Amino acid sequence: MNEELLFQYDLYPEHISKHGKVTRVDTKRGSFAIKETELQINQMDWMLHLENWFRQLHFQGYVPLVKTKYGDSFVFTGDRIAYLTPWIEEREINPAQKEELMVHSLAELHGYTVKEQSFSEEVINQSYQKMVLLRESRQFEMEKYVGSIEKRIYLSPFELAFVTQFHQMMKNCDLAKSSLDDWYAQVLDAKRYRSVLCHGKCSPSHFLTGPGGSYFINFEKSVADTPVRDLAYFVRSSIRPFQYNPATTTGHLARYEDQFSLYEEEKALLASYLYFPETIFNSVAMFQENRYNLPHIKHVRLFTKKIEVMNGISNLLQSL
Repeated sequence: MNEELLFQYDLYPEHISKHGKVTRVDTKRGSFAIKETELQINQMDWMLHLENWFRQLHFQGYVPLVKTKYGDSFVFTGDRIAYLTPWIEEREINPAQKEELMVHSLAELHGYTVKEQSFSEEVINQSYQKMVLLRESRQFEMEKYVGSIEKRIYLSPFELAFVTQFHQMMKNCDLAKSSLDDWYAQVLDAKRYRSVLCHGKCSPSHFLTGPGGSYFINFEKSVADTPVRDLAYFVRSSIRPFQYNPATTTGHLARYEDQFSLYEEEKALLASYLYFPETIFNSVAMFQENRYNLPHIKHVRLFTKKIEVMNGISNLLQSL
């Protein structure tokens, strides 16, 4: 651990341990979490803005930053930026209970930060066209890929799995486009659009259930956007491959809407987000680039799990 960094906070550690990207520092003053990031200054300024905003809104479902002894909210460590928060000792609860608490807190976060935007047909049209172009580009990449491997006599296990699932993926792309068209027509008719503060990575790994309450952590990817952005991320992260029960997720969505009801057009946009197999397309790019030097069988297993998630999402959307 960087001693200069500890000095900035007057921390005298009795024990230091690593937990993923976070370092836990136990002291006589209590336990703290230090995270060194590659964030830019403007991104840290955004996090400081959020903390002040949360304080004004009396929203308590976040972990506050701890200032240095000089009054700074973050510290430069070479080419990185570090920040300190209290360490939250998480309670042991089962995953379903944690998801229930998280979806409750997510609805609360969206409710505290919701803002009706001035309606602009031009802006809505630009958003629609941008999503269509991005998705068509991704779909075209996959069509090229399947065309190139189908010419071969022998396919690798990953390529064989991809070819086998390709038709279903394209069907999901069509369903995503149809739902996006529904959203576009409905939002133009309703003439309304709203944004909330989206956490950006709304998954159980970024949510803590401590003895004093439940808290979101890591607002580094947060952004003002449609509430659907967070909900789609949450749904994908909550579906467990090979043991998925659609009733669990429909219950989570109902619990969310008990606190923060979605507009009908937002429900169409959520379906569009969920149908589009972006995460599966990402696994193809990961296989082609092999950035992490994973063995071939690992790529196949990851791909298979994502297919199971896609199938679970399809079952979910058909049951809504």
